[in-house]
Amino acid sequence: MKRNELSLHRKEQMAASLKKLMTRKNLGRITIQELADDCGINRYTFYYHFQDIYDLLSWTFRQDFEKLFADRSQYHTLEAWIQNLIRYLKENAAVCKSALSSMGGDSFRRICVMHDRLRELCRGRAVPDDYLDFLAAFYLEAVSGIMIGWIQSDMESSEEQLTRYLLIALEGSLETSLDRYVRSSPMTEETS
Repeated sequence: MKRNELSLHRKEQMAASLKKLMTRKNLGRITIQELADDCGINRYTFYYHFQDIYDLLSWTFRQDFEKLFADRSQYHTLEAWIQNLIRYLKENAAVCKSALSSMGGDSFRRICVMHDRLRELCRGRAVPDDYLDFLAAFYLEAVSGIMIGWIQSDMESSEEQLTRYLLIALEGSLETSLDRYVRSSPMTEETS
């Protein structure tokens, strides 16, 4: 096994151990030694790859979401994107609850893959990066806030209801926002 593959394998091993431990206890109570023992590695190996448990958790979520949304054909519609996100959160409910109770909502806001979705919708539209960043932040706050509330309520609403409500609220609004920007651009430039 090559060095990079071995490094990735070790990181994935630590991520799996962290998830396993988080199903049993709060993230803030998991020690690096406990994680290292569970993986069969030493503490120095952990520190070679990560600064702390929170760094590992952040890496874990990023990896999970990159894998979840890697196959763009699986989420070519907004509905499929929402369903994939909800399915992931449901399957990882204990880990998500533990992360939320220890880190708050910031960890989730960072992992939603909103920029990719917006870039796909921007094709053929003259939209600058700063407006795209603004839209991504806007929708990220909205979607992640709803998801965090759903997790904290022990996923009280059904997946179907949550998907339906998000679709009603979001469908077309991204495209409309992008189109409005494009339509308003010439006027904005003329009045500047």
